[in-house]
Amino acid sequence: MGRKKVKTIVRFSFWAAGVGLVFMIGMYYFPREYPDLSFLEAFYFTLRLFILEHDLPRFPRSRPLIFIYFFAPLIALSALGTALTYLFRFSPILRTRWLSDHVIICGVGRTGKLLAETFKQRGVRVVGVDAGQPESFDEWRSDTTIPVIFGDFLSRPVLEQAGAKRARAVVFASGDDLLNLEGAIRSYGWLRSEAGPVRLLWTHIATEKLADTARQVLRTDGQVVIRFFDTYHIAARKMIEKFFHRSVRPGVREITIMGFGKFGRDLFELLGRMCEPEGWHSIRVLDIMDLEKEVHLLAGELGIADRVRFQQGDVEDITLSDDPEKAFFLCTDDDIGNLAAALSLTRNTQGTHIYVRMAQWPISAIEEHLRDRSGITFVNINDLIVEGVADLPGIFQTATMTDLTRTARRA
Repeated sequence: MGRKKVKTIVRFSFWAAGVGLVFMIGMYYFPREYPDLSFLEAFYFTLRLFILEHDLPRFPRSRPLIFIYFFAPLIALSALGTALTYLFRFSPILRTRWLSDHVIICGVGRTGKLLAETFKQRGVRVVGVDAGQPESFDEWRSDTTIPVIFGDFLSRPVLEQAGAKRARAVVFASGDDLLNLEGAIRSYGWLRSEAGPVRLLWTHIATEKLADTARQVLRTDGQVVIRFFDTYHIAARKMIEKFFHRSVRPGVREITIMGFGKFGRDLFELLGRMCEPEGWHSIRVLDIMDLEKEVHLLAGELGIADRVRFQQGDVEDITLSDDPEKAFFLCTDDDIGNLAAALSLTRNTQGTHIYVRMAQWPISAIEEHLRDRSGITFVNINDLIVEGVADLPGIFQTATMTDLTRTARRA
């Protein structure tokens, strides 16, 4: 049972016991203190104590009655305060009516929840907008206390309820790239302003070609600006900056990327752009699916087709050797598979650069053991996203046009 449920049960038990105690004392002592009162009159006067009303001829002398004269209103005020708290917690329109300088998350799915929780933990007020069923968000809203407006974020009235005109930024983070793009363009149409602080419409687009095309075609002016970001691209960039930075990678000549999903593609792109300045001779991509055409197409766009080779197969097909000139990135979407692969690699390697992408952090003892003995580093992708999002202008700090110029390229 959750801690909040326990607190709720304790609170209701206290109220029930308190009300019962007040009525027991009132029904017993009122007739003795005031002999003319009937049973129903004693019940009536006891009930009125909860609302601070009593018109008996004199103040009671018995200590139990004096006690409930003060105790009953305290119970009523406690219940009223809790009711108001729940009303504001589960009525987001009330909570957002006068809210300003906050961030609106449009699309409270996996990415939206991660962003909302990150912003709130770092002191930014957050409002969610989602078209889902309210009951499916009850537990999350209770745990995070983040208000959610339910409706279509393409609708102007819905975003106005969320306080879009007073928000510092609106983040479109649904799982549909086209929906996010449409939401940003529609919002820009009625939020556009020539005055006031710079405000951002951050738009999550995972499809690189769509983001590049939209960036070239869309032109914004005034103080409201549309910018694009991709959480996996952010995570891949942060992974390289933190774990495969310049002081670590000298001497590496060959890179193997296992898993050519979204994260693997972004990592491949970033590492591919570093081929010339860093000087590694080849990049090998391994995937259980036949993605040779996709790999070589992207390699051709990066101008490194002669340095890239694709191999179809599972982790068991990887040939590893204890060679400091090689680096390995395990990037599949399967945490258990990545962990199992990392464990199996320890039989053949020691001191090789091996980086394992995880969505859930592994057991710390396993991580320390593999890192110390085999040079394996586990990387939590959600932590990387959180760190990368903190760099986006207009979320945690006031944005300027200079900041936006620096982030004109894909985040």
